[in-house]
Amino acid sequence: MTLYLIAAAVFGVAAFAQAVTGFGLSLVSVPLLAMADQPQPAVVSATIISLILNAATAWRERAHAEVPIARRLLFAVAIGMPLGLLLLISLPDLALLILIAVVNLTSTLVVWRGWQLPPKAGASAAAGILAGLLATTTGTNGPPLVATLRAMKLEPRVFRATVALIFGVVGPVAVVGFGIAGTLTWHATLLAAAGLPATVLGAWLGNILFHRLDPLAFRRVVLSCLAASALAALVNATTRAI
Repeated sequence: MTLYLIAAAVFGVAAFAQAVTGFGLSLVSVPLLAMADQPQPAVVSATIISLILNAATAWRERAHAEVPIARRLLFAVAIGMPLGLLLLISLPDLALLILIAVVNLTSTLVVWRGWQLPPKAGASAAAGILAGLLATTTGTNGPPLVATLRAMKLEPRVFRATVALIFGVVGPVAVVGFGIAGTLTWHATLLAAAGLPATVLGAWLGNILFHRLDPLAFRRVVLSCLAASALAALVNATTRAI
């Protein structure tokens, strides 16, 4: 029961952060859940929650999404997803936990520094493939796409809508892949179910505050929390290794 309460709290906070900033659900939830549980169910349950949240956001903001951009990136994402799924089922738990921590810490740095990829087709394709690989390995597929879309100078609402559209399409494909690979367990599904009410509440509050908060200040707070959670996950993984 305690684990499901932890999942609810983690997903609620993560949904709030994503509703305000357009990113952060997996970056917040996966390393924290992986510390309390095993990494595989953490990745799978976060993907289920992300699917629901992003599908709702994509539908609500559909008029603002850049569909041609999303379509090009999704093609590249689809190439990377089978590779990530292979890593998820083949890596031992400790290696996967370390990978999650390192990827999340690196991803936080990428977003924090505002790094952008050159607006070229090759760079966008590489970012999409990496995002697909991370989607089915660590659940953290946002930063490569964020770095790509930032270079396109999209205004905040268009950025958020386009990201949500991409994630909303990637989510169901990833869940089907988890089912085929045997990682879509009842335990992971129950973790997601336990976190769903808190996710709805967090997303609702985040959407209310989206136009009222100072986005730059809140972004700094979110990124500070992401860095702290990633470092904690890395310390946890290192401790287990010892």
